[in-house]
Amino acid sequence: MSSLQKKETLLIVDDSKFQRVVIRQSLGEYFNFAEAVSGEECLKIMEKESDAIDLVLLDLVMPGIDGFEVLHRRQSMEGFKDTPVIVLTNTESVTSQSKAFALGADEFIIKPVDARIALSRINNTLGVKRRLQSSRDEQKAWETRSQIDEMTSLFNKMTVEKLITKTLTEREDGLHALMVIDIDNFKSVNDVYGHTMGDHVISVVAGVISSQFRSTDYVGRIGGDEFSILMADIPSPEIALIKAENLVKLIKYKENLSIPDHVSISVGMAFSSTADRSYDELAAKADQALYVSKKAGKGRYSVYGEENHTPGRKQLALVWSGSRNVTSMLEFAMPDSVQLKPVASVEEIRECMTQAPEEGILALLADVSEEEDQGQARWRELREVQREHALPVIAICKEGNLAQMKCALETDGIQDLLLAPLEANVLKRRVKVWRTDIE
Repeated sequence: MSSLQKKETLLIVDDSKFQRVVIRQSLGEYFNFAEAVSGEECLKIMEKESDAIDLVLLDLVMPGIDGFEVLHRRQSMEGFKDTPVIVLTNTESVTSQSKAFALGADEFIIKPVDARIALSRINNTLGVKRRLQSSRDEQKAWETRSQIDEMTSLFNKMTVEKLITKTLTEREDGLHALMVIDIDNFKSVNDVYGHTMGDHVISVVAGVISSQFRSTDYVGRIGGDEFSILMADIPSPEIALIKAENLVKLIKYKENLSIPDHVSISVGMAFSSTADRSYDELAAKADQALYVSKKAGKGRYSVYGEENHTPGRKQLALVWSGSRNVTSMLEFAMPDSVQLKPVASVEEIRECMTQAPEEGILALLADVSEEEDQGQARWRELREVQREHALPVIAICKEGNLAQMKCALETDGIQDLLLAPLEANVLKRRVKVWRTDIE
């Protein structure tokens, strides 16, 4: 923070004097503080003095009006609802965090507070507020707000496409780089954590992306989890390549980003030529490069027309399941080097075994959790395949169904047993164990 920049004021809401003192001592160099010892006092302060508060650090667990109730009442308070809130919690419970996000929390910090992480997340959240305010100020120069994506404060699809087309037609002699970005494994975020967490992931990724580009670049959200960026009039292609690599790494390593571990981004890039006179023409090339990134394992960038970005081989994990929840959990836990392929019969399994010899079949995940015969027919069919091929099988049974588990364990060739409903973090640890054993 510049010595000339005015310190922003944070309101600490916590019934623990010790916690308030720790936060003040850890971050007093960077911020001014106000304090509230209860939810009731917080609401009174924000009702009367919201203009003086830049951000609220809100403990979730307090006697009387707790943090969740404060978030609920905040939604109807004009002065408070636009002030960012970071919740303080002593649990990493997905349920608790999702509930807080659903009520409008912007971020969370786990107690005991780590000063470095707290400072980073507070600055990130305040940065979003500043950029949002800046975007709102800039919007005064526009005739309508319809050009801005409400969730991310980036340009919306229609606007960014028009601006890029205008640049390509009016400055055709310049070198322009178009990137299309897609959030990897986003469907499983919604399936596992819910759409509130999905919206949070989009907002966090959008904030990272927008922070990396010049004010003269065009950054837009063109779909649910898709973004498009034009770097106009760059002096050399290397500038854009470095930018793409940095973006991929920032999301991959997630330092101080509160998004799930399996989330990454894939980037497709295309450089303009005199033949590219519209967004659609250049975007078609960038989309082809994006497809290469996806097929090569995600979490990387590819450039249109460069052969050195050809997709690599991946191992297959066959999934025989009729449950969307099971499939989504497996997508969440599986590393990017393994591709999930659904199958619905022994014939499809045999076809995969013959058609994908180079990748190899890592394992078959056979889900019998919803089978009325406890999986007996499934295991009989799989015995035929196992006699023909050395195929490791991971059984998925319904938790508490002893008959299903007994039937699975009595089947030869079962490598491991998982229980549905699958729990995401536990599953990720188990997958690492049996994957190592199989390999």
